[in-house]
Amino acid sequence: MPAVAPHIQQLMLRFEPRHVSSSCHTETICRSGNKTELFSDLSGFPVLQERTKQIHFVLSEIQEHLKDIRMVLKAPTLNYITVSGQEFLIEVKNSLSSTVPSDWVKISSTKAVGRYHSPLLVERYKKLQELREQLLLDCQREWTDFLDQFGEHYHTMKRAISHLATIDCLFSLAEVAQQGGYCRPKVCEDRPQIMIRDGRHPAIDLLMGEQNQFVPNHTDLQGDGKRTMIITGPNMGGKSSYIRQVALICIMAQIGSFVPASEACLGLLDGIYTRMGASDNIYKGRSTFMEELTEASEIISRATERSLVILDELGRGTSTHDGIAIAYATLEYFIRHVKSFTLFVTHYPPLCELERMYPDHVSNYHMAFLLNETHISSDTKDGDVQPEFITFLYNLTEGAAGQSYGLNVAKLADVPDPILCTAARKAQELESAVEARRYSC
Repeated sequence: MPAVAPHIQQLMLRFEPRHVSSSCHTETICRSGNKTELFSDLSGFPVLQERTKQIHFVLSEIQEHLKDIRMVLKAPTLNYITVSGQEFLIEVKNSLSSTVPSDWVKISSTKAVGRYHSPLLVERYKKLQELREQLLLDCQREWTDFLDQFGEHYHTMKRAISHLATIDCLFSLAEVAQQGGYCRPKVCEDRPQIMIRDGRHPAIDLLMGEQNQFVPNHTDLQGDGKRTMIITGPNMGGKSSYIRQVALICIMAQIGSFVPASEACLGLLDGIYTRMGASDNIYKGRSTFMEELTEASEIISRATERSLVILDELGRGTSTHDGIAIAYATLEYFIRHVKSFTLFVTHYPPLCELERMYPDHVSNYHMAFLLNETHISSDTKDGDVQPEFITFLYNLTEGAAGQSYGLNVAKLADVPDPILCTAARKAQELESAVEARRYSC
């Protein structure tokens, strides 16, 4: 790393913010544009030093004059006040206005008090304002000079800062490597694969602290074998957290970091492409569904056999039939043509049929859960049906989930019971209708 020239160091020290420990204060100074607050040491600025001394001298004269004012008004505890930016005001009750000398200047008044400046204050305050304005101009001039000098060494400083940032990142990676539960990943240049044992989401794992409640999960994707995972399961079951976990571990391994897993062996990736979340783009006039398809189309055009592609609930922004069709066709295209490592989260059961069509490359998985049968009750007399209650296990398990159990999430969100009962009954009717059509065919 190139050494910083001594004169540059001195240049920086001269303009060190007065309160370097308070980032909020420094930011306030920069936003206000008050250059007088930027100088911590005036020894290198004789003009500013002299101007500051003049200001302090005038302030001391004004403060010394307060003794005379107290004697004239016979008010030993009287102090100057500031009102609406006007400083050093002498406030006197209107009932005592007769004690005010005739040569004092009234600055402002209310129904109860009058505020004055003595002749000395008028003169000294005017001088003080002139000195302050001059100081501001002097500071602006010194600041401009500093920028000119700094500009001559800009590229040297930029390189130094870049090297410091690199060192900071390396120290951060070293600190991560010392954490418990992290392993050194193996990078296989000649074999495309993503093999992770007991992987954890680094951010969620950190938030849980020492509770050690995070449920680790495996990932095993092979470029010449099972390279696509179709992940189903209940809402809030951990699907999105799992696919984010895989992406983060891959990124950490690629930059040379230890990863939160007991073992990891990964091939080199040329890109990680994600389509997650749901939001429109009102500025471009694009709906949520249009944004989904635009991002998916871009991924299709860029992804290769060496890419990791993550698609979370593609097709949910339109009707069920169109959504299933688009999601099915997109996923099949990735399986047959792109041949990338693919994690596809969906609530559409028909997509799980792709495992049967491409058994060598596709596997169905779901986030495990426990169905509490005691919370399912049906009264055939009045048709009262209660939604299922499930317990999340957050464990990735082979096989497809039969349902998404969205009503369970509605229950957790404290949706009123009458709505839940109506929704559960309607869901049962729709499920019965689908089953009836299936058997009739």
